[in-house]
Amino acid sequence: MINVYIDEFTPCLKDNKTGELVQTEVLQIGRKTFLQKYNEKNGW
Repeated sequence: MINVYIDEFTPCLKDNKTGELVQTEVLQIGRKTFLQKYNEKNGW
């Protein structure tokens, strides 16, 4: 489970350094293997 603190209502994520709104997508992950492509080697 990922716990986040939301301090304001925005339609997407906001970059704290620039204030830019970053387009986001939310989806439910059904299998742990889905996360294999998200790692430090490819920038995640």
